[in-house]
Amino acid sequence: MIVQEMLIKYPQASFDLMTPGGFVFLTPEAAKELLSGKSVTGHPGVSECAIVATADELLNQEVISSNYSNNVWHILSDFPQIEQDSAPPEQGVKLC
Repeated sequence: MIVQEMLIKYPQASFDLMTPGGFVFLTPEAAKELLSGKSVTGHPGVSECAIVATADELLNQEVISSNYSNNVWHILSDFPQIEQDSAPPEQGVKLC
Protein backbone atom coordinates (compact mmCIF):
# COMPACT_ATOMS: atom_id res chain seq x y z
CA MET A 1 0.00 0.00 0.00
CA ILE A 2 1.21 3.53 -0.69
CA VAL A 3 0.62 6.72 1.31
CA GLN A 4 -1.88 8.03 -1.26
CA GLU A 5 -4.09 4.95 -0.76
CA MET A 6 -4.05 5.41 3.02
CA LEU A 7 -5.10 9.07 2.74
CA ILE A 8 -7.96 8.16 0.42
CA LYS A 9 -9.09 5.18 2.51
CA TYR A 10 -9.17 7.12 5.82
CA PRO A 11 -10.25 10.71 4.99
CA GLN A 12 -11.32 11.58 8.56
CA ALA A 13 -8.05 10.51 10.19
CA SER A 14 -4.84 12.41 10.87
CA PHE A 15 -1.49 10.99 9.78
CA ASP A 16 1.86 11.08 11.55
CA LEU A 17 4.41 10.14 8.88
CA MET A 18 8.03 9.16 9.39
CA THR A 19 9.53 9.41 5.90
CA PRO A 20 13.08 9.12 4.52
CA GLY A 21 13.20 12.94 4.45
CA GLY A 22 11.80 13.59 7.90
CA PHE A 23 8.55 13.82 9.83
CA VAL A 24 5.22 15.11 8.50
CA PHE A 25 1.96 15.46 10.45
CA LEU A 26 -1.21 15.74 8.39
CA THR A 27 -4.61 16.79 9.67
CA PRO A 28 -7.56 15.59 7.55
CA GLU A 29 -7.57 19.01 5.87
CA ALA A 30 -3.82 18.89 5.13
CA ALA A 31 -4.23 15.36 3.74
CA LYS A 32 -6.89 16.64 1.31
CA GLU A 33 -4.54 19.42 0.21
CA LEU A 34 -1.73 16.93 -0.32
CA LEU A 35 -4.05 14.73 -2.41
CA SER A 36 -4.89 17.77 -4.55
CA GLY A 37 -1.18 18.24 -5.31
CA LYS A 38 -0.16 20.87 -2.78
CA SER A 39 3.08 20.64 -0.81
CA VAL A 40 3.12 20.29 2.98
CA THR A 41 5.67 21.14 5.66
CA GLY A 42 7.49 18.78 7.95
CA HIS A 43 10.80 18.62 9.81
CA PRO A 44 13.94 16.47 9.68
CA GLY A 45 13.79 15.57 13.38
CA VAL A 46 14.09 19.06 14.84
CA SER A 47 10.72 20.80 14.78
CA GLU A 48 12.32 24.25 14.43
CA CYS A 49 13.82 23.26 11.05
CA ALA A 50 10.95 23.18 8.58
CA ILE A 51 11.17 21.28 5.29
CA VAL A 52 8.81 21.28 2.33
CA ALA A 53 7.56 17.90 1.13
CA THR A 54 5.89 17.73 -2.27
CA ALA A 55 2.85 15.66 -3.11
CA ASP A 56 4.87 13.68 -5.67
CA GLU A 57 7.47 12.85 -3.04
CA LEU A 58 5.03 11.70 -0.34
CA LEU A 59 2.04 10.16 -2.09
CA ASN A 60 3.98 7.42 -3.89
CA GLN A 61 5.95 6.24 -0.86
CA GLU A 62 5.32 2.70 0.31
CA VAL A 63 3.81 2.16 3.75
CA ILE A 64 6.32 -0.03 5.57
CA SER A 65 4.38 -0.19 8.85
CA SER A 66 1.36 1.51 10.34
CA ASN A 67 -0.37 1.75 13.70
CA TYR A 68 -3.75 3.37 14.44
CA SER A 69 -4.48 5.09 17.75
CA ASN A 70 -6.89 7.89 18.74
CA ASN A 71 -7.85 8.74 15.14
CA VAL A 72 -4.18 9.08 14.10
CA TRP A 73 -2.35 6.75 11.74
CA HIS A 74 1.35 6.50 12.66
CA ILE A 75 3.12 5.50 9.45
CA LEU A 76 6.69 4.56 8.56
CA SER A 77 7.15 5.06 4.82
CA ASP A 78 9.93 4.64 2.29
CA PHE A 79 10.57 5.30 -1.37
CA PRO A 80 9.30 2.55 -3.70
CA GLN A 81 11.79 -0.19 -4.43
CA ILE A 82 13.07 -0.17 -7.99
CA GLU A 83 12.42 -3.42 -9.80
CA GLN A 84 15.62 -4.97 -11.11
CA ASP A 85 16.21 -7.79 -13.56
CA SER A 86 16.18 -11.12 -11.82
CA ALA A 87 19.22 -12.42 -13.75
CA PRO A 88 21.83 -13.69 -11.32
CA PRO A 89 25.14 -11.87 -11.30
CA GLU A 90 27.91 -13.52 -13.29
CA GLN A 91 30.46 -15.41 -11.28
CA GLY A 92 33.90 -16.65 -12.10
CA VAL A 93 36.94 -15.29 -13.81
CA LYS A 94 37.03 -14.21 -17.44
CA LEU A 95 40.29 -14.40 -19.31
CA CYS A 96 41.01 -11.85 -21.99
